[in-house]
Amino acid sequence: MSSLLLALSACSVEGYRKDADVEVYEILENKRDVAFGEEAPLPFKVEAAEDQLRKRLVEEIAEGKRPKLYLSLKRALEIAASNSRDFQAQKERLYLSALNLTGQRNRYSTIFSSTPSAVAEGIGDDLSSQGTGTAGISASKILGSGAQILGGFLTQFFRVFTSGNGWNATSLLSLSITQPLLAGFGSEVALEPLTQAERNTIYAIRDYERFRRSFAVDIISDYLGVLEQANNLSNEDANLVSLQNNKKRSEALAEEDKLPKFELDQAVQRELSAQNNMIVSRARLETTVDRFKITLALPIEVHIELDDKIFDELKTLGVGPMTLSPQEAIKIAIANRLDLKNAEAQVIDAERQVRVTANALKMGLDLSAAIEVPNERPEKFGKFNFGRFNWELGIGLDLPLNKVAERNVYRTSLLSLDAERRSHELLSDTIKQGIRNSLRNVEQSYLSFEIQKNSVTLAKDRVENEKLLLELGRGLQTNFLDAQNDLLSSQNSLTSALVDYVINKLSLLRDLELLDVGKSGLEIDLSILKRWTKDSGSDKKDDKK
Repeated sequence: MSSLLLALSACSVEGYRKDADVEVYEILENKRDVAFGEEAPLPFKVEAAEDQLRKRLVEEIAEGKRPKLYLSLKRALEIAASNSRDFQAQKERLYLSALNLTGQRNRYSTIFSSTPSAVAEGIGDDLSSQGTGTAGISASKILGSGAQILGGFLTQFFRVFTSGNGWNATSLLSLSITQPLLAGFGSEVALEPLTQAERNTIYAIRDYERFRRSFAVDIISDYLGVLEQANNLSNEDANLVSLQNNKKRSEALAEEDKLPKFELDQAVQRELSAQNNMIVSRARLETTVDRFKITLALPIEVHIELDDKIFDELKTLGVGPMTLSPQEAIKIAIANRLDLKNAEAQVIDAERQVRVTANALKMGLDLSAAIEVPNERPEKFGKFNFGRFNWELGIGLDLPLNKVAERNVYRTSLLSLDAERRSHELLSDTIKQGIRNSLRNVEQSYLSFEIQKNSVTLAKDRVENEKLLLELGRGLQTNFLDAQNDLLSSQNSLTSALVDYVINKLSLLRDLELLDVGKSGLEIDLSILKRWTKDSGSDKKDDKK
């Protein structure tokens, strides 16, 4: 029997959980169009995937394996969406916002309650023991006008066990209503908690989408950052090989007295320095990889391999100057930014709060009415005598003799309104400044990329020329070493400029609220990088939409 009760209890608890999910997901589905004003991302499930990648990898590691994982950029974004702790936390914040709304909606629905009870009592061995019980149901509702309605049906049972008589019962039907006429009157005041909860859910939906877009840019930045470090290490390795060959060549020339000893020493010293740089670069790469694993919530022990061919893909997409003017960009941002929409709406919230708190300063004047209908006789359970109902009308007055608390709340709401207006104004200016800065960053990284391309070409020619001069005994060791160092620096700078351009362009699109990260999870079509680039052939009329 106890097992059956436990099973029923568990089923009931699970049923409540499912019921909450159904209501929350329905709210998010209905609110998304309001939040975006257009077709919005698909709803999500708040729970993390049951078959999590991390869980499988941890199990493999526990078995003594060293799992390897190949991560394309697309796969890295997918893992971040399903595996990342930060992403999961954001999903939970959105879910909880909608869950709070379900509670507020419940407050304004018809709420039923029932608390039956039974008591048996007696004194010592006195045979005149008796039993009493109550059973009934009540319902309450808050109306948009501020009125509170309470209705109920109550039955009381009584029996003296030694008398041999049956149960006596008295029943009562009741209905009461209290309507504020001054303070507390009106839908704006009465429904304020519900109104704010509805709007907070819309804000949370927008915040979640802003997070998705920013998080996608962060993941791409981290992904390319790892590849940049790996590319730098590869450049360091090629530089070391070149310097080792130069040292061997210098040793041969020194043995033939064609190279001074101090120049040989320079070659040896530069080789040692390159070896140290290799060690530093390798350690930096491993640290960057470990941090990326933590971002993706992957076990540190797993070996990951990224797609280094993505740099070729990015170059193919093109790196070019922007065709979008600051004025056009600011216009797009002001029209689209989700955080600015929230800030505008929060000013409206603050204005409403001023009216609500001002209402609380009014005198309290409540009109109340009640009616009770008893049953005919105790032995006629459930049969009511509507001819003998009791009624009551009343009026209650709450004079504003001390409204200090309400006054302070009202004054605070006025200051909060001013603060919200300033915040909205500041955000608007900050967005404009940020867009202008983002455009400058894109232009700067483009110019840097072009400069470093030329620099790499020149550095390669210098290295070859200085190498040839050394072999002919007409060059200086210092010139070759400087050329080799400049080549390494320009190669690393070229990769850095490419990464900066991609991230700056994606950040600009994010700040314009035009970065498409898919309907759910995280995904990005990198061809979006061609937008507003001179060589991309994009239609500026379409871009302004």
